Amino acid sequence: MTTPRLFPGWQIIDGAGGGYIAIRLVLVPSASGLSNVRCGATLAELHRHLEEETRRRRPRASQVVAPPSSESPAEIGS
Repeated sequence: MTTPRLFPGWQIIDGAGGGYIAIRLVLVPSASGLSNVRCGATLAELHRHLEEETRRRRPRASQVVAPPSSESPAEIGS
């Protein structure tokens, strides 16, 4: 199976009722917005779900928000 090499950090197992389950080897906090477990009826579906997880983990530069400034808007322009 090539999926583990494509998605390091995940353990892929067969689901008891069919399908596949990916379990993150190093758990992330629930507030992170990421999943610790992903499932798929087929390896192709699981692959798509893990790709989604990878995209959510690496936001594009346009999605990165700068931290709020402690200066008031009037001070920034001076």
